[in-house]
Amino acid sequence: MMTHGGRVIEWQRKSGRTYLDFSANLNPWGPPREVKERWGELFYYATVYPPLDCSFYREELAKIYNLSSSFILPTNGATAGIYLLARQLPGETVLILEPCFSEYARSFSRAGKKIERVFFPVSSNSLPPADIVVWGNPTNPWGVSPPSFLLDYLWEMSLKKGTILVVDEAFQEFIEEKTSWVSRLGENPRLYIIRSLTKYFTLPGLRGGFIAAHPSSCSFLEEYLEPWSINSLLARVLEIIAQGDLASFRATTQENLRREKRFIEENLKGEIGELFPSEVNFYTIRLRQGKELFSSFLEERGILVRSLSDFFGLDDSYFRIAVRTREENQQLIEAVRDYARELG
Repeated sequence: MMTHGGRVIEWQRKSGRTYLDFSANLNPWGPPREVKERWGELFYYATVYPPLDCSFYREELAKIYNLSSSFILPTNGATAGIYLLARQLPGETVLILEPCFSEYARSFSRAGKKIERVFFPVSSNSLPPADIVVWGNPTNPWGVSPPSFLLDYLWEMSLKKGTILVVDEAFQEFIEEKTSWVSRLGENPRLYIIRSLTKYFTLPGLRGGFIAAHPSSCSFLEEYLEPWSINSLLARVLEIIAQGDLASFRATTQENLRREKRFIEENLKGEIGELFPSEVNFYTIRLRQGKELFSSFLEERGILVRSLSDFFGLDDSYFRIAVRTREENQQLIEAVRDYARELG
């Protein structure tokens, strides 16, 4: 099976116990209060067909993200958007700036395209030619944005040579949109941005996401959407979020995130290995020793983390942990310290 974080239901069914899930990079302070308070009224939407008209989703997403609705194509999670682009974008060669979410390589490969890879850090001079270039902004699992000189080079390459750019911005909300390329969409119809409601709004089960692109590109891609591809619950939840106090939700999330990131950095740096710097709501750790038993030790303590051995360029000494609430982060830190003591 495909390796991903967030497979807590499968683990719970397998073991018959509950877990604290640090393998999925979700906002532990979400969903927004208004969604939680009105959840009871949403059952009706599970009993009716989803809207066929994308505007039911598009218009609410436009309000949430302060975008013109013509730049938005709603999809069944970010992953459905990735596979749609893989099927419909022209070109034969895809260059992925690694490490990157694994579904990009998988989707474009399944669509018959040749995959090329380069590993960060990389200079613009070492980039092989490609019809499509893919990267994370910020990257997963490093949690940082690529250097500006490299992005400037890719932008010029797109404008002058027609290279298609696919940018994964699933974690932009956690850095308050500081490096987002959304403002560039009107300048370049070859720019496609993948966005997700999963991470920031803590709605992985509703599979909300969208492609942000030039209106002409959105119109083209919409022709290839399957009917009823986005669920009814999401249509109503987006309306509730758009009408809610997003300013308060965002401020609370950022304040809590800064506090918990300081707490993790102060307590995990150097504990069992290298804790890599991150701008967002997760960290990558590289273990100095004991990599073989790390996941199983934490599982026995009821904690799940994400092994990164399936990421290009990384091995089984790399693990990713999410930032969660203080009580949960404390449990992780205590378990890691216990493991360090066992290693001696």
